[in-house]
Amino acid sequence: MYMITILIITILIPTVKLIRPTIKLTFIPDEKYMSIHQQIEIKCEILNPNERTDSAQLWYVDLITGKHTAISRHLLISPTSDSPDVFKNNKNKRYLYEGKNHIRIRSLQTEDSAKYECNCPDCEESLGSQSRNLDVMKLSTPIWSIEPGWPLHEDTKTIIRCQVENFYPYVGHKILRNHQEITNEGKSSLSNNNIYPQKFTWEATIKPTADWHNSTIYCNVLQGNTEQQASKVLEVLFAPRFIKCNESQYIDPKKNQSIIECSFSGNPQPTLIWFRQTDKKPLLSDNNGGIIINIKNESYGKYKSILTLNKNKLISMPITKIINGQGNKTDENYYQQLLNDGFSVQLNVNGIDKGKRIINIVRDVNQIRSLSSNSSMIISFSSMLLSFLLILHIHQR
Repeated sequence: MYMITILIITILIPTVKLIRPTIKLTFIPDEKYMSIHQQIEIKCEILNPNERTDSAQLWYVDLITGKHTAISRHLLISPTSDSPDVFKNNKNKRYLYEGKNHIRIRSLQTEDSAKYECNCPDCEESLGSQSRNLDVMKLSTPIWSIEPGWPLHEDTKTIIRCQVENFYPYVGHKILRNHQEITNEGKSSLSNNNIYPQKFTWEATIKPTADWHNSTIYCNVLQGNTEQQASKVLEVLFAPRFIKCNESQYIDPKKNQSIIECSFSGNPQPTLIWFRQTDKKPLLSDNNGGIIINIKNESYGKYKSILTLNKNKLISMPITKIINGQGNKTDENYYQQLLNDGFSVQLNVNGIDKGKRIINIVRDVNQIRSLSSNSSMIISFSSMLLSFLLILHIHQR
């Protein structure tokens, strides 16, 4: 029994010696960022003290000056003239003394943001220190501004700026156009890195193209643990243009309904007018459904004009040709005439012609493939010729 007791003491004594006093700074609740009107307790203590360990000390550290102020009952009840403002303004008793190195703050305000430090300045053995920021959030919504004005103009230098003021604390930001990040395309600045109030600005100089029209820019600023966002849908004025309007389009003669189409873009929205090649007269949707013209808005300032031809209804419309001043009926019908002569389209803005295309109707799908193949051969030959001329030029030098 004696030997067992000696063995236990031999094991326990080194273990007891290994348990050193340590500093502990506690925030209750243990949250990185606090909201306005929340309550918090802050406590500084020494764990595992021994007979030579002195008392811990809780310090208030000013975020601007770094000045340390010892927390005590006297500081909260009768602060001196050089005490921090939050303690001198403690008339409503928001700061409560809960015990030595232990305070409670009620109804948190942004000005309560500070650093707290816990150490033991009089301890014989250095125990180090622990410090932690009390960050009380103040949220503010970002705002977009555009210079020189609104709406934007294609290929014109424009400044887009996101700004947010009177908030705390700044954590990060991200700028997007639609779902694509453009943060690195601009520059950001932040005033007052670690104190309230903060002001954040991000701006970029751009030359918007047509594809910026109707796109949405987002400014996301992370304030504490909450992200605040501002969004703005851009309007860009840009000249009308054809996107896709093939000069040869296929119509299946066996089908009763056939369509030909042209895609175009522009802001303000241009008008696309269909013409008969026969007499250059404009085509309109008719009441009996022989010809129907629809405009499809494909967003971002892009449109598609779809011309639908009803074969049965158009065949029933005979045509008269004027020969020697007399009208003579022919075996040709209106549908055949339209297909034989083809169409033309014109982009128009406020009565001003902004571009034309002539459309020929192809009734054999193989002709479309042949035309596409020929175009590819022409492009390939042009590339080979350009490469040859470049090599020749290098050798001549």
